[in-house]
Amino acid sequence: MRRLTLLAPLLLAAPLLAAGLEIRIIYDNTSAREDMKEDWGFAAVVTLDGRRVLFDSGTKPELFLENLKKMDVPPESIQAAVISHEHGDHRNGIYALYPLNPRMRVHFLESFPPAAFAEAVSVGLQPRRVNGPEEIVPGIFSTGLVAGSPDEQALVIPTVKGLVVLTGCSHPGVVKMVEAAEHSRGVNNVRLLLGGFHLYQTPEASVAGIVARLQALLVERVVPAHCSGAAAMDAFRKAYGAACEKAGAGRRIELD
Repeated sequence: MRRLTLLAPLLLAAPLLAAGLEIRIIYDNTSAREDMKEDWGFAAVVTLDGRRVLFDSGTKPELFLENLKKMDVPPESIQAAVISHEHGDHRNGIYALYPLNPRMRVHFLESFPPAAFAEAVSVGLQPRRVNGPEEIVPGIFSTGLVAGSPDEQALVIPTVKGLVVLTGCSHPGVVKMVEAAEHSRGVNNVRLLLGGFHLYQTPEASVAGIVARLQALLVERVVPAHCSGAAAMDAFRKAYGAACEKAGAGRRIELD
C-alpha cells in the first residue's frame, strides 16, 4: 500500500516509551457521564508523565470550560494546545481558555484562514504555525499538515506497543491521517485510534473498505467519536468486536 509522502523531515529521535498515558474526552457529540453535556464538536486532554496537551477545544466556549472543570483539568495545568483544523467546532474554545492560561503554547496549522489568527490576536494569543511534523511536548507529536479540505493535523504519542493517534475530524480521510501518523514517526502499527473519523455521510460499502484499510495499517483498537457516525460505529464493531469502544464526553482512557 502506498504511503503518504511528507515534505518535512521526520522526527525520529524521541524514545518510544510513553508511561503514565491518559486521555480525557472533554467535548463530544455523545456523553459518557450524566453530568457531562454533549454537543457537536470535539476536545480531549492527553496527559503523559505529568505533561498535558489539549487537542481541540469544542464549539461552545462556556460548555468547553464547564466540561474541563468537571473533568478535573485546571486551565493552568495545560502546557500546550493543538487545534486539528480550522473549523469552529474544534477551535472556538481555545479563545476563552487562553486568557485563563496565557503561558500555554497553542499550535495552529500554517494554512488556517486569516480570521482564525485575527481572533487569536484579539485575546493576546500568537499561535505557533505548524506545517511539518513536530514535537509539542516531550513524547507528544503533531503529524504536521495533512492536506485535505480543509487541511488537518493529528496528535501522535509513540509507545512500546504502537502509536496512539488522536484525530479531530479526519477531513483528509481517516486512512490518510493514520498513514501520516505512522510515516511521521517511522512506526507501522497503531495501538489506539481515537477521535472524529468523518464517516457520518459515507455510504456503508465505502465505510467497510475504510475499516479494512485501517486493519491493514495495523490499527488495533478504535474509539470513534464526534463525526464518525452511527453506521461507521456499527461497521467498526463488526470488524473489531470488543476493540471498538464508545467515546463520549467524560470518558477516561488510561494506557501503560
